[in-house]
Amino acid sequence: MTNNSTLAESTKWRPKIHFTPKRNWMNDPNGLVYLNGKYHLFFQYNPFGSQWGNMSWGHAISENLLDWEEVNVAIPADPDNLGYIFSGSVVVDKNNTSGFMKDGISPLVAIFTHHSKDNVQRQSIAYSLDEGLTWQDYTFNPVIDNPGIKDFRDPKVFWHEESKSWVMVLACGQFVRIYTSSNLKQWHHASDFGHHIGSHTGEWECPDLFPLTTKSGKTKWVMLVSMNPGGPNSGSATQYFVGDFTNGVFSADNEKVKWLDFGPDNYAGVSFDGLSSQERRVTIGWMSNWSYAAELPTSPWRGAMTIPRELTLNSISNPQTSAETFYVSSLPCRELLTHSQKIYSQAIEKKSSFALPVDSAYAIKLDGNLEKKAVFQLTLTNDHGEKVTLEYVPRLHKLIVDRRKAGFDLKLWTMPLIEAYTLPNTSDTDATIVLDNASIEVFWHGGSTNISAALFPTSPFNRCEIQCESADIVECAVHLIEPNPTSVDSQKDNNALVTGES
Repeated sequence: MTNNSTLAESTKWRPKIHFTPKRNWMNDPNGLVYLNGKYHLFFQYNPFGSQWGNMSWGHAISENLLDWEEVNVAIPADPDNLGYIFSGSVVVDKNNTSGFMKDGISPLVAIFTHHSKDNVQRQSIAYSLDEGLTWQDYTFNPVIDNPGIKDFRDPKVFWHEESKSWVMVLACGQFVRIYTSSNLKQWHHASDFGHHIGSHTGEWECPDLFPLTTKSGKTKWVMLVSMNPGGPNSGSATQYFVGDFTNGVFSADNEKVKWLDFGPDNYAGVSFDGLSSQERRVTIGWMSNWSYAAELPTSPWRGAMTIPRELTLNSISNPQTSAETFYVSSLPCRELLTHSQKIYSQAIEKKSSFALPVDSAYAIKLDGNLEKKAVFQLTLTNDHGEKVTLEYVPRLHKLIVDRRKAGFDLKLWTMPLIEAYTLPNTSDTDATIVLDNASIEVFWHGGSTNISAALFPTSPFNRCEIQCESADIVECAVHLIEPNPTSVDSQKDNNALVTGES
């Protein structure tokens, strides 16, 4: 049990702009959905303690993806019947395919995994007619019984306009099973994906499948698959595949593994339903790692979410064959950064240092093109001599975050030195670095390479030092992120953080 002194000390790590529950354990985001101007974040939650267990769905609501109001537990565990409530998704059934509509109100339908006391996993549904505040279980659950697969969970469902049907992607150990349905109640097995492709060094979880379109108008389908362990820096991580989806079958273009985030603290991320009309794909991930999640020092809560991110599809063309290689970029969502104000701006040549805001969340924006022989280094320090360092080596296309001396670790980190590889043939920085009380999130080269990492410094980092071993000049700006919207005059700077433009 946490004593009072530990409790008082640990509250300093409560994030400013990352969602955390008021108390108790939280892990995977579930049922992300946008409805009537509000974002709904459901999540794996233990209502009774700060360790994993009693899995239910917690619920929080926001109008701007920044300020979250936690409300009552949405779907509680029912261990004496079908079981605990594991991960899943929520859709807006605007066409009333399920028949749950009442008085003209389109239902929200939750699709989730029931995990029984005897460790059998089945898929069930529930519906809500009051925007997710209360839920009614479907009488004839489960809607998909277990076919004899031990790990059979995490349904992510979306409406596929082309086939006029619902599509579900479901994690099955080390592959993804795809189902289709006309009404969210009866489901038909369409295909499997993942055998002999991608990384299989860990268990596959929390899949997602959606289309993205490049600026040139090329549309491809992207499948996210979280995996534990076996991430690029050990432990939990998310790989992705780019390909095509037709007649219930997803086929991937890429044979090499692609990582959505090289950091150890972005897991189980899925995207919001209900945003397709705005041509946006917004995701949130769990900001932790199964290697150490149970030992994090925070109290009375344990677990945080990443900042919301917007995913885009980009490509690189081979100059000899004109063949395109597609990749997914990730940047902070536009709502988050329209709540910011630029408080510092300077051209950095070789070396500079400056003060950072304390008791605040902020974003550091970098722009510059480095020589291949250069080594770029950004170091954040505090009054206790603790530090976290970001280093970029263009000739090796390598990005490194070093949190070995970043404060509390309780010999916790299984990956204190985090390495990522950037796109070839570029030495651009074009970076956004988001800092909060207990985390750093790096979006490099327009979000094509990302690193998310938890940090627990004794006191906030209050100084930044930048070094560049060349004659290159890097433009640096610091944006304070706060609840009040910024003026129109500063909007261009905020948009630059999202788009990568300057």
